[in-house]
Order: sequence, then structure tokens, then C-alpha cells
Amino acid sequence: MEHPNVLVFVEFPDPDVPTTGFLKGFKYPDAEVVGFYHLDDGESPEDARAERGDEFTSELEEIAERFEREGVRADHDLVFGHDRVAARQQIVERDAVDAILLPGAANTLGKVLIAARSLPNAERKATLLDIVAEDELLSVDLVHIADPDDPDGESEGQRILKQTASALADAGVPEMRINRTVRTGTDVAFELSQAARGYDLIVLGETERDLGDRIFGPIGEYIVDERDVPVLILR
Repeated sequence: MEHPNVLVFVEFPDPDVPTTGFLKGFKYPDAEVVGFYHLDDGESPEDARAERGDEFTSELEEIAERFEREGVRADHDLVFGHDRVAARQQIVERDAVDAILLPGAANTLGKVLIAARSLPNAERKATLLDIVAEDELLSVDLVHIADPDDPDGESEGQRILKQTASALADAGVPEMRINRTVRTGTDVAFELSQAARGYDLIVLGETERDLGDRIFGPIGEYIVDERDVPVLILR
């Protein structure tokens, strides 16, 4: 993945914006900064754009320039609609997006937590290193949420984490920086939110069914809302 395309989805009128310190940890992705404004019932896109389009576009340009100053090529677009999930899905399919960033308040990009759910997705987690510079990473912690009612849940979790750690080590992350933890719980969103304390970035995968409704399920946004930590969803 030479230049992965990262969708940065922000919501107006009060967008969360990646900090300069956070962006310094990026490698060489291309960013597509999309601002979304949720229309009220009966409000038309044309009226909203006429009233606030210039203001929001100016803010989007400033956000894109923040990426550019850190060496990340950034385009921007403004969308008015009633359904943010449908809007994001349309953009992802239209533009062949490789990852989605939900911004948070982290000021650095040194401590990363990766949620590893299944063996088929283990190799995919290494694509993180196409987006984040490995020399910026102080630690890469892996977590698996096991079902407490599954007698093999914890052992299977350890196997998944071992393979994910191997993929990351092969991609250039020093093994001494990789840590592995299996947590048990029936509420995956809550367990991941608890595990997310103190991290600069949480990494999820698109096809991990227990992590929400595809890439736009509730868990990524729940973590951002609860911990104010950025979430990167790999496709």
C-alpha cells in the first residue's frame, strides 16, 4: 500500500480536528478530509449550503492545511445530509478508502492499542505501518476481547494475538514494543473503552463483526466519545 487513502470524517458545526503533534506521527498517507453537516428535518441541502457553506469550507481548508504542513497531502469536501452513516459509506465506496480516522484529542502518536478479533484479520493490522511511522511508536499493545462463556475463548485469543504480533514484527515493529492482553467480557464496546485509557490511537478492523456495524458501527464513535482518543479503522 504505497500511499493509503485515509478518510478523515469531521462533523460540523464543531469538528474534532487531529492535533499537530498527532499528525507528526503519520507516515505518508493521502488524507481526504470530509466535513459533514447534519440537516434538521425539513432543512434542504441547498439552503444549508447557501447559509453556512462558505464558513464550513473555510474551516475545512484550514484543517486540510494542517495536514499539508505535516507532509500529508490532503483534499477536502463538504457534505450536507440527514444520514452521516450513509454519507460516509458512499464516500468510502466511491473513493476506495483504505482507512477511516475518527479524530480525538491525542497530542502524540506514540502509544497504540490494536483490537485483534480474528485470525483472518491479523495480517491486515500490519497495514497500520503504511499510515503511522514505526519509529514514532513507543508501544503497540494488542487486545482481544474473549467471550467469558467460551471455554476456549482465552486460549484462542492468545493465538490470535500471537499471530498479530508476528505480523507486526515482520513489518518492522520491534518485538520488545509489542504487548498482548486478553480481556473477557460480553460488552465489547465497554471492554475496549476501558482498555483504551491512556492511548494515543485505537485501531479497529472493518470486518470484525463484534466491533460494530461494519466500519461505521457504534464502537469507534463510542470510544472517541468516552475517551476522546482517535480511532483508526482499517479496511
